[in-house]
Amino acid sequence: MRNILLAFDGSENAKRALHYIIDFAQDASKPPVVHVLNVQQEPVLYGEFVTAGTVEELNQSFLDKSQRTLAEAASALQAAGVDYQTHAILGNVAEQVSDAVQRFGCDTVVMGTRGLGSFKGMLMGSVANRVIHEVSVPVLLVK
Repeated sequence: MRNILLAFDGSENAKRALHYIIDFAQDASKPPVVHVLNVQQEPVLYGEFVTAGTVEELNQSFLDKSQRTLAEAASALQAAGVDYQTHAILGNVAEQVSDAVQRFGCDTVVMGTRGLGSFKGMLMGSVANRVIHEVSVPVLLVK
């Protein structure tokens, strides 16, 4: 694990995944580079009163939320002395994780088993399940 993609949504499981990476990085003989990715689902809008300005405002609102979420991970990584980059993206989470793996040349994806979705009772979250089937590199799930 030299070039890690951390899918981070701010959930408790995502925070545990973050701390797993920090512990790993501190013990590694060659510290990894961590790409912290937060994907916000694009808004679905219907109706005749939706304007391009409305869509742009909503997209910016989601990206602002993403930046706030990423700031938490960035703070922890910086305090631990781990080399990182943050990425805020709109779209389908599994697809964006797969794209990011390719774009950044990541060799591993680390993520929590369940995020902030509404199906809290699921053993393994649907996003984690989709990511496992979508990406071409190993996926480490942290619960």
